[in-house]
Amino acid sequence: MSTLLALTILVATSVLVLGNIRVVASDTYRALASATSRARASGTLGAKLAFAVLWLLIFLLGYF
Repeated sequence: MSTLLALTILVATSVLVLGNIRVVASDTYRALASATSRARASGTLGAKLAFAVLWLLIFLLGYF
C-alpha cells in the first residue's frame, strides 16, 4: 500500500512539474542569476563555485 502511495505522489509531482516546466525553468534561471550576481558582488564567487564543484565531484564519483 505504501508503494502505491509513493508512486502516486511521484507521478502527481512529476505531472505538476512537467506541466509548469517553463515557469520552473524561469524561476531557476532567476534564482541562479541572482545568487551569482550576489556572490560576484561580495567577492565570494570563486569559493562558492569551488564548493559546488567539490560536491558535484563527490556525487559523480559515487556513481563510478
